[in-house]
Amino acid sequence: MAEESGAARVASSQAAREKPGKLIGEIKKLPELKLPSRELVSLEDINTRYLSRILLSTYEAQPENFEKLLGMRGVGPKTIRALSLIAELIYGAPTSTRDPARFSFA
Repeated sequence: MAEESGAARVASSQAAREKPGKLIGEIKKLPELKLPSRELVSLEDINTRYLSRILLSTYEAQPENFEKLLGMRGVGPKTIRALSLIAELIYGAPTSTRDPARFSFA
């Protein structure tokens, strides 16, 4: 893992402990997501129905850190990529450009 992504990992695990409705509401407030040096990512690229289910699961489990989040059943690469994007857009915690999770979302 890239050391520069430490803040994003902390923010991702924090997002996983938030009430799902709060995060989904924040995502829906964004008319479009624009990230530097990438193609446009629109809200249609985020499956809020699936994300709501997994966020409910992580909210109920309250993983105390990123490692516990990774070990949760149902938390796979897509969930981590989505949480990485949420960490950057909502919490302002950028991921490393060396971190493939950031660039594989779109």
